[in-house]
Amino acid sequence: MASRRNIPPPYDERFIQASEMIRRGPLPPALHPMEPLPPPVLLENKLVSQEAEIDQLAKDNHKLASTHLALRQDLEATQREAEKLREHIRSIQTEADIQIRILLEKISKLEAEIRAGESVKKELQEAHTEARRLVTARQGLTAKLRQATNELEKYRSDVETIPEMHAELDCLRQEHQRLRKTFEYEKGLNIEKVEQMKLMEKDLIGMEEVERLRAEVLNAEKRASAPIPYTGPYMNTDNLYPPPVHGTGGYPGNFGGPHLHAIGGTAVEGMNPYAVGGFAVGPPLITGPAVGAGAVAAGNPSWGVMYDMSHTQT
Repeated sequence: MASRRNIPPPYDERFIQASEMIRRGPLPPALHPMEPLPPPVLLENKLVSQEAEIDQLAKDNHKLASTHLALRQDLEATQREAEKLREHIRSIQTEADIQIRILLEKISKLEAEIRAGESVKKELQEAHTEARRLVTARQGLTAKLRQATNELEKYRSDVETIPEMHAELDCLRQEHQRLRKTFEYEKGLNIEKVEQMKLMEKDLIGMEEVERLRAEVLNAEKRASAPIPYTGPYMNTDNLYPPPVHGTGGYPGNFGGPHLHAIGGTAVEGMNPYAVGGFAVGPPLITGPAVGAGAVAAGNPSWGVMYDMSHTQT
């Protein structure tokens, strides 16, 4: 292309004329005008000019051939460059296609992630709820830890007081042993007292039985000494037996009438003067029903109370 631009303009017209002459050929004889033959000098000059033109044409042809070759080479180089450009364009298109595919894949992934955003949102809410629950549990564990720490401090203070507690325990053991010995001693005394009280209870039961029998005898005597109504013409006003003293329960005549005995500072009527060991032996005063378990021994009223208590216990 550049060599073509370097061709001088007058050669372009000659090249065009020569090419037309070569292509068309010489004019036919009918077309030449009838003119006289030129002289030899003119012919030689014409031949010289024609040879010069032929040389010039050969040079031009050579230049044209070289220009054509250069143009062909330029064309081939241009074609190679065009092929390279096409390859480059194809590679660019391939890379663009690859990038487009990558972008499309990314877009599809993003769309899938956007679709999965609801589930992610739900999971995030659940995670927030779990975090709040863990915070609450942490606070509870912290409170328990504080409480455990306080209890540990308390236990440590208690552990420090263990020697004092051991000393107090030893004192309590000694006190327990002393109290146990005292208990055993008093238990033996109480056993002896219980045996004595059992014997006294037996004596009181026997005395009660004696009193009951005496009351029965006295009642029988009263029934026997009661006046018997007689309807005959003669009545003996003299009593075979001395008249009983009603309301006293004592024996008249030889027995000296009823006696009064002091029991606990209070006079009691109807007791027999015959008494052994401070207990009433004689029959008591009978004004109503027979004497039962409520009879009080003369001389020691506390025994009667003890007897009543024993009966209530049994």
